[in-house]
Amino acid sequence: MLGKKGQSALEYLMTYGWAILIIIIVGGVLYYYGVFSPGKLVGESKVGFSKVQLDTWTVDAGADELLFILENRAGKEINITNFDVGGTNTDAATYWTTTWNMAAGDRSTNFVNVTSPSIDAGESYKWDITITYYMTEYGSGTTFTSSGSISGVA
Repeated sequence: MLGKKGQSALEYLMTYGWAILIIIIVGGVLYYYGVFSPGKLVGESKVGFSKVQLDTWTVDAGADELLFILENRAGKEINITNFDVGGTNTDAATYWTTTWNMAAGDRSTNFVNVTSPSIDAGESYKWDITITYYMTEYGSGTTFTSSGSISGVA
């Protein structure tokens, strides 16, 4: 009688052992194909921004550049003074400090270098962006900010 209990326990453990081995193999295959990296599965997204919109952007991984189109939705002529980029993939820094004039409703293309650290193709990013500007009719003494964050895969 004792032999039958031992055999039954051994069969029970072997059945669960094979099942656990198959689960580990399937998990390894899924990990290999990147199923557990959701940043690679999600497209570009933008959150925030007010009167000055970061309308369209792309990341050039080879040149470590963020190429973007800004749109002036303030309804008045503005002068952009700073474009700050910070976040999980980069050190917080001001990348662009020249004054840039935009008429009401204008769309303008520009780029900034994002080199700390460099971006590899296929790498996910999430950056916080702050755009500082003033309305021309009020002068440079009254500044405004439009901030938000962008994310995607380079």
